[in-house]
Amino acid sequence: MTWPAGKKVLVVGLGSSGEAAAVVLRGLGATPVVIDSSDAPSRADAAEALEARGIEVRLGVLIPEDVKSFGLVVASPGVPDRAAVLKEARSSGIKVISELELGYDLLTGSTFVAVTGTNGKTTTTRLIAAMLDGPGRRAVECGNIGTPVVSLYGQVSSEDILVCEVSSFQLQNIDTFRPHVAVVLNLAPDHFDWHEDIGDYSRAKMRIVENMGEDDCLVYNIDDAFCREVAGKARGMTIGFGPERREGSGIWLEDGWVVTGRPLPPRRLLEVGKLKLVGGHNIENVMAAAAASLAICDDALKVAGSAESFGGLEHRCEPAGEISGVLFYNDSKATNPHAAQHAVRAFEGRFVAIMGGRNKGLDFTELAHELCCLMREGRLEGVVLVGESAPEMRSAIESSCGELAGERLVTVGDLDESVAVALAMAGPGASVLFSPACASFDMFEDYKHRGRAFKAAVLKLAGGETGGSVT
Repeated sequence: MTWPAGKKVLVVGLGSSGEAAAVVLRGLGATPVVIDSSDAPSRADAAEALEARGIEVRLGVLIPEDVKSFGLVVASPGVPDRAAVLKEARSSGIKVISELELGYDLLTGSTFVAVTGTNGKTTTTRLIAAMLDGPGRRAVECGNIGTPVVSLYGQVSSEDILVCEVSSFQLQNIDTFRPHVAVVLNLAPDHFDWHEDIGDYSRAKMRIVENMGEDDCLVYNIDDAFCREVAGKARGMTIGFGPERREGSGIWLEDGWVVTGRPLPPRRLLEVGKLKLVGGHNIENVMAAAAASLAICDDALKVAGSAESFGGLEHRCEPAGEISGVLFYNDSKATNPHAAQHAVRAFEGRFVAIMGGRNKGLDFTELAHELCCLMREGRLEGVVLVGESAPEMRSAIESSCGELAGERLVTVGDLDESVAVALAMAGPGASVLFSPACASFDMFEDYKHRGRAFKAAVLKLAGGETGGSVT
């Protein structure tokens, strides 16, 4: 892409992606202008830093008055595609692309591995990077995982492999983005605060394969109907993963081993019992990552060793402490019902669940049914509800469980209180799982802030401090 000096580019959204895009565009000789609908203090600090670089920033702006003067619009991931400024730009004939598309265009020649799905993206991305990184070959994590793709411009070589976590938000506005290997993990209802409906969400996800060719490879969840639909549209090699061998499988479980078959070289790859990661969903993530890595470099020993040594990620069923024999686990990354459902289903032993936050327009019915089943099995001692969605979640669980819920369902006011109540409900020998099933924005900046607050609450209670009241 050639950027003549003085060309005006509108960057929508002052997050990390927007900041990175503006800085790179400025360096390329374009004239970026950044707008953000918020004028919060945190945005003011970011704006000041960009203005010090000579980049104009306009806060509290939905649509700039001079919108028609721009030659291109770059949308940050957090900006809904139905935002008024994007609609206005398109109606004026101005091209709208995502930061992902801009970064891809600038990094032509790099090998991209793209990972998408409702849940498991970050774990799988990290696994692939660990499996592919080595002497003479660098694997760089980027995208939705925290490092904007565009920020790698001038920082990576054509020999590097860019392992990119991509969200539906980023895929919505691609144009030429074409990964050499794409991984599609699953699809479940999510982000209905951003997407209009499940159709809009799935169409965005499906765009990951639209530019891929016969030399490219798709790794997909063979047990997920949406993923099979994506595989049907792929033009290159396809590798299905799942616990059982089926038509189209390239990697599966057999006698306690992860096993590969055509189009991958047939072999027993690694022993499941040696993995530090636990839960069926994480074993699927390992299979997906292994298939993607082997599609690029057939180094079975490196892939198996990386999988076995991988200890998991912060805020993903992470040990968070122990009080009076009760273990606490932080799964703050479970920001939708589907993720929480996976977590409670995979959890071993008796436990109490802490859930709640801000709903993203999603249905809690299936999660409530799962919780009821676990109560009947005697595994789930109770559910502590906290946050904005607590009344809605309570209603769903009571409707599904009936009298079974009873005193097992408690609503509290904050995380400190939830930890104290969950400890009392759990009793010796049980555990406490914090798996919110909701976004964090009712009380926290993001899921990481929420997870740290949960761990602090456990540490605080372990020191003998409690507070709050049960409602």
